[in-house]
Amino acid sequence: MSEHLGVGFNDLINKALELGAEEAKIIDTETITVGHWVQLKCQYGCSLYDEDASHRPLAPGVEEMKELLKEYSKALLIHGLKGSALSKVAVKLEHEAVNQGYYKAFALISLPFGNSGST
Repeated sequence: MSEHLGVGFNDLINKALELGAEEAKIIDTETITVGHWVQLKCQYGCSLYDEDASHRPLAPGVEEMKELLKEYSKALLIHGLKGSALSKVAVKLEHEAVNQGYYKAFALISLPFGNSGST
């Protein structure tokens, strides 16, 4: 990644806030922990389990996510949006990142336990 792309991190944070996030920050992906318990919560507590590609078992599993995260050094976390608003902002930020030269940018969202994804 070239040096000028580091400036884009601040641009992405500002864009996230502009789009409605209450907070946004860049973190190192090595600080992200992926736990097996999350998959159980999805399977036994989410009414959308097995409904579409955004939910288990079609969404990436624990081991797949651990391997995927190794391919990235940074992640943009956004907070304060819920449901479909979060999805829309995440996709817009992914496109913005790609336009800035972060060609591997990929949006993943996580909703609180019991959230149906609608607002």
